[in-house]
Amino acid sequence: MEANIEGLLRILGEYHKEAHSIPEVDIQAKEYNLGFPLPAPLRQYYKNLGRSPYITQGCNNQYEPLLLEDVFIPDETFFTRDKAFLVFYQVEESVIYCGIRLQDLEKEDPPVNLCAWSSPDWQLENRSLERFLAGKALVQLGVEDRLPYWAIFDESMWDLSDYCSSMHLEREHEIEEGSELNAWKIYVKDDVLIVFELSVLSVYEEETDDLLAVYLTSFQLGSMEQMLSEMKKTRNLPAFRTNLGV
Repeated sequence: MEANIEGLLRILGEYHKEAHSIPEVDIQAKEYNLGFPLPAPLRQYYKNLGRSPYITQGCNNQYEPLLLEDVFIPDETFFTRDKAFLVFYQVEESVIYCGIRLQDLEKEDPPVNLCAWSSPDWQLENRSLERFLAGKALVQLGVEDRLPYWAIFDESMWDLSDYCSSMHLEREHEIEEGSELNAWKIYVKDDVLIVFELSVLSVYEEETDDLLAVYLTSFQLGSMEQMLSEMKKTRNLPAFRTNLGV
């Protein structure tokens, strides 16, 4: 299934609180200052998750949302050649910014582009703003250990297919992030979020499914214990780190 805000809220479930939202009046004030309304998916994101402790700023070199008040249109000092973007996401440590072309703001679900300090030109990151917002939030939840229970498998001889087999992951469990960069695979099964960090290599012009790391996380202790128990039935399971004490 495709990543979307409703699916993200379902994963957070009862742990998402009203206090994690941004009031309508604050969103309207930002829109007034910008001089135009935010695209519907971005507006929904801030209205529902703009203050969520699970999706927040200050990540460890990961994509992170700008605070609503910090969303901006670049001025002449910004390093890109094209300044006609609404910038709303970043990777602070790597000086990467994500934005929407001003001419695309009226689209129902506009594409997202990114730029990096090393390259002054914008490039397509995702053809869907909603998939971008939900997908990046799911990656952040998995990689940053924001949920109570987690396990991390570091790089090993196992590839994506090995892990999918050990966890009995099917196509129906995959969440399509839709990123053009193809850096992550995301699955949700039995209340466990599984995030694969891909090592995209070219071998005779074909991509491999080698991995840099695998992250499992959940609000539910029993679900994590059950999944790890099933995985441990597989021969040669790579070593992993966890806070479960198993």
